[in-house]
Amino acid sequence: MPERRYKGYRIYAFIALSRLFAELNLDLAQPDLTARVEEALLSYRGRVSKEEVLHAIRSNSHMTEKVLEYLTSEKFATVTRDEQGYDIRITRAGVEHLREYHRFYRGLYGRELAEHYRYVRPPDWLTGRSPPF
Repeated sequence: MPERRYKGYRIYAFIALSRLFAELNLDLAQPDLTARVEEALLSYRGRVSKEEVLHAIRSNSHMTEKVLEYLTSEKFATVTRDEQGYDIRITRAGVEHLREYHRFYRGLYGRELAEHYRYVRPPDWLTGRSPPF
C-alpha cells in the first residue's frame, strides 16, 4: 500500500478556499471581480458542508478542523452550525486573499497541487485555463 504523505495545512487551506470560491461561479481573473463578489455573496443560497471540505482536501477530520480553524481565524471563511450540520462560506477577505496569492501558491505548491488534482479536474481559474500546473 503506498504511503500517504501529509501536505502542510496551508496548501490544504488553499484547496479548501478554492473549493469555497468555486461555489460563487466567478473567475478570479475577471476584471470586475470585486463588484461581482459582493453580489455573489449576497445572493448565494447554497452551502458547503464540513464533509465537502474534507472531501475537497482529501484528508482526515483532524486536518479538516485545523484548516477550518485557520480559515476562520484569518476571517477567510465563516463556519456556522445549524440543524442540518455545518455551513462553510468564503468571505470577501477570503476572495481577496485567494486573488492576491493564488499565483504564489501555485508556484510554491505546484507539485503537490498536481498530485492532489491528479484524478479530479481543478477549477479552470485555478490552472489559468492551461494544462494543470
